[in-house]
Amino acid sequence: MRHPPRGARGTARSAVSRRTLLGISLLPALAAACGASEDLDALPKSGESSGQIVYTTWGTPQQREVENWTLLAFEKNYPDLKVNVIASATAAEHVAKQISMLSSGAPPDVVRLPTWSAFTFYNEDVVKRLDPYFKRDAFKTDHLAQPFDTGTFQRRWYGLPRGHAGTWVVFYNRRLLEGAGLKPPATGWTWDDFLKAAQQLTRASGSTGASGSGAAQWGTALEPIADFYYPWLWGHGAEDLERSFERSLLDQPAAREALQWLADLRHKHKVAPPAGELPEGPAAFASGRVGLWFGPADAELDLAKQAGLDFGIAPQPKGKQTQQAAFKPDAVCLASGAQYPDDGWELMQFLVDVDTQRLEFDNGLWLPQAKAIVGQETYQKPAVPPYDRRPGIPGALIKARTPVMAPRGDEIRAVSLRELAPLWRGTKNVEAATEAAAKSVNAILTGQA
Repeated sequence: MRHPPRGARGTARSAVSRRTLLGISLLPALAAACGASEDLDALPKSGESSGQIVYTTWGTPQQREVENWTLLAFEKNYPDLKVNVIASATAAEHVAKQISMLSSGAPPDVVRLPTWSAFTFYNEDVVKRLDPYFKRDAFKTDHLAQPFDTGTFQRRWYGLPRGHAGTWVVFYNRRLLEGAGLKPPATGWTWDDFLKAAQQLTRASGSTGASGSGAAQWGTALEPIADFYYPWLWGHGAEDLERSFERSLLDQPAAREALQWLADLRHKHKVAPPAGELPEGPAAFASGRVGLWFGPADAELDLAKQAGLDFGIAPQPKGKQTQQAAFKPDAVCLASGAQYPDDGWELMQFLVDVDTQRLEFDNGLWLPQAKAIVGQETYQKPAVPPYDRRPGIPGALIKARTPVMAPRGDEIRAVSLRELAPLWRGTKNVEAATEAAAKSVNAILTGQA
C-alpha cells in the first residue's frame, strides 16, 4: 500500500539559514545551469502515476551509463516500478536544477545530493526524515560506511550514503619511489616523512629521473591538497568550522600553521609545481611526473585504466596532534513532496544494497562501503594496483570522519576556497588569506550574506 506524504513537521531549524532554500542567492546565480531552453514542465513529475519514480542525479556520460545499469537492475527486480531519470553533467548544475524543480512545485521523488549541499536540504525539510522508515522496516545500517555524518542532521536520518565512501589517501608512484631509493610509506608515517619523501622525489627539468624524461618530476601536487585540506587541519589540532555553526576557525593559530605548512610545499620547499604545470585531477598523477598525489580513494577506478601505471596508496600522514582520514560520501534522499514515498524508499534501499554496491564497483562506478565487501581479504589485497585498499577504507587502518557539514555548506566551501586561493598562488600571506576567508564564512553563518 502506498501512503501519501506526512504533514509538515514543527522542529526547530538551524539559525545558519535565515533564508529558505527556495530563496537563497544560489538560484539566480545558477539558473543557467538548467539550460536556457530547458522546459521544466517537460521533465518527469513525481506522483503523476502509481509506480513511476523520478530520480535525479549527476555525472559524466560514462558514470551515467553505469548508473543506468543499476536502475535497470532495480526495474528488473521490481517489475511494477519504473524509474524516470533526470541527470545533470555536474554537481553544481544538478543542485541548481533541484532548486528550480522545488520552486516550480515539481520535486523529484528520490534525489542524490552532493555532500556540501545536502545539509541545506536537510535544514529546510525539503527531504524527508528517514527514521520512521528505518523503524517500520527494521532497516539496518551495517552495509553503510561509518560515521554516518553525511546522512544525519540534528541526530535524525535524512539521507543514505551513496558513492565516494572511500577516504582521501596519498597515491604513490611505485616506480618513482623505487628510483629515488624510497620504500612505500608506512601506516604511521608523518608530515615530516611526507616532506622528506617529496624532496627526494623532486627533480629539476632537464634531469632524467625515474619518470624517464627530461621534464620536471615533482614530489607532490598542491591543488588537490588545497581543494580538500580538512584532514591536514585536523592533524595539526585545527578545524575549519565550529560544530555549532557559529563561526569559522580558519583564522585561528593552529589552522594558520597547518595551511602555511601546506603552502610551503610549493613556495618554500619547491616540491610542488606552479599552478597549471600539470593536468588537473587524477591526470596529474597519471602523467608519471608526481610521486605523491593526495586524492580520493575512488580515483583508483580511473587510474587503474592507465596502462603501465604502477601505484599504491598510503593513509593520511600523521600531524603534530593526530592522524585522521577524511571522507565525504554523497547522499541519496527522499523528497518531502514525493507522492508515493514508499516506492521511492524501495529505490533508495536498492541503491545502497550490498549487491548493488558490488555491481557498481565491478562496473567501475564507485568503491563499495559495505562491510560484507570491504572486510574481505580479496577486496583489501588485490593482485593489481593499489595492492592494498585498506588505507582508503574508513577506520580500517586509522580513524576517519567527515568535515563539519553545515546548512549552506556549498556556499561556505566556495568562499573558503576563493579566499584561500591567493595563499596557494603566493600573492597573500596566511594571515590575510585566512582573515578574509573567516570573514566571508562568518557572514554566511550569521545570515549577513
